[in-house]
Amino acid sequence: MSAYPFHTMEDTRRPSPILVLLTMCLLVGGGLYFAQNYKIAGLDHLEIKPKSDPPPPSPETDLDDFFFVNSMDTAGKPAKPASFVARPDVPPKNLHPLKLASWALSGFGPTKFANDQCRLGVMRILQQYDIIALQQITAAERDLVPRLVDELNEGTNGAYDFVLGGITGPPTSSEQLAILFNKNRVRIDRSQTYTVADPQNQMTYDPMVAWFRAAEPPDQVAWTFSVVNVRINLARAPAEVALLPGIFSSVRLDGRNEDDVVMMGLFQADDTYLLKRTMGDEVVAVVRSSATDIFGRHQTSNILVDRNRTNEFIGRGGPFDFLRQYNLTLGEAEAISSHLPVFGEFTPWEGGI
Repeated sequence: MSAYPFHTMEDTRRPSPILVLLTMCLLVGGGLYFAQNYKIAGLDHLEIKPKSDPPPPSPETDLDDFFFVNSMDTAGKPAKPASFVARPDVPPKNLHPLKLASWALSGFGPTKFANDQCRLGVMRILQQYDIIALQQITAAERDLVPRLVDELNEGTNGAYDFVLGGITGPPTSSEQLAILFNKNRVRIDRSQTYTVADPQNQMTYDPMVAWFRAAEPPDQVAWTFSVVNVRINLARAPAEVALLPGIFSSVRLDGRNEDDVVMMGLFQADDTYLLKRTMGDEVVAVVRSSATDIFGRHQTSNILVDRNRTNEFIGRGGPFDFLRQYNLTLGEAEAISSHLPVFGEFTPWEGGI
C-alpha cells in the first residue's frame, strides 16, 4: 500500500476555505452596490433601472407638458444631465375652475343674522364659491358682513375675506354691496377696489369694483380680472340698465390695463333684455332662459362677460336652486332669500389656456 492516504474524487473537488470566503465577500458587496444604485420595476416584465434616473411623468401628464432644462456651470457648460421641468404655461389637469357667483340677499340685516336657520343657510351657500358678489345687505349695522365672515371662517379654517362698498342708496333704504372671496383660490389688490363715480346720481346704488388674481397658477400666467358688483333699482330699471354698457366700458378703461371684466349682480332684467337691448352681441350672459327666484317666475340676477376678451369663461353656470337642493319648504327658503345665487365657472389661467 502507498504511504500516502487515499483521496476520493469528492475530496479533490472541495474548494479551499479562502476561495469560499472571497466568493462570499464578492456576492455581499455586489448585492449592496445593486441595492444602492438600482431598482427593479414592473410586475409582468421585470426591468432593472438606475435609481439616479429622473422619475417619468405621471400617466396623467403628457410629455408636451414639460420642457428640458440643463443646469449650467460658470463656464456655460451643462453641469448635470437635462431634467424634466413643468412648463408654467400648461395648466395641470387637477386644477379646479374658479366659481364666481352673485346673490341678492333680500334685505339681509340684523333680524336675518340673528335667525340661526337663516344665517346658517346663508353660510352654507356662501362657502361653495370662490368669489361671491352680494347685494341687498341693509346698512343698519356696519359690522354685519365682518361678523358673517367671522362665523363663516370658523368652519372653513379662516379661508374667507371680504371687501365692502360704501353705504349707498336713499337714506330710508340705504344698502351696502359686498364681495366675499376664498383666499386660497384668489388674491385681491385692495388698492384697486373702488366705487364707480356717479356724479349725476344716475344709479340708485353705486356699483363697486374689485380686482383679483387667481392664486394657484404662477403669477405670470394666472388669470387677472375685475369684478363689478351691480344693484339695479327695480323702480328705475329701464334707465339704470341702459347705463350698464357705459359702466362696463369705464371699468375696462379705468387706467389699470385690465381687459377682463366680469359684471354681476341684481339687474332686474332677463338675459334677452340685457343682451339685445343694452349690452350687444359681444357680451354673453351666464344665465340664459332660467328663473333666478325661488318661485320660478322671474330672471333678475345674472353674470355678464365680454366673449371677445374674457375667454376664461368655460361655459358652465346658472342659478343654484338651494330650495330643491336642500329640500326646503318655500317658507324656509324665503327666510334666507327670495333670490337664487347665480354662478359661472372660469379657468384660473390667463387666456383660458
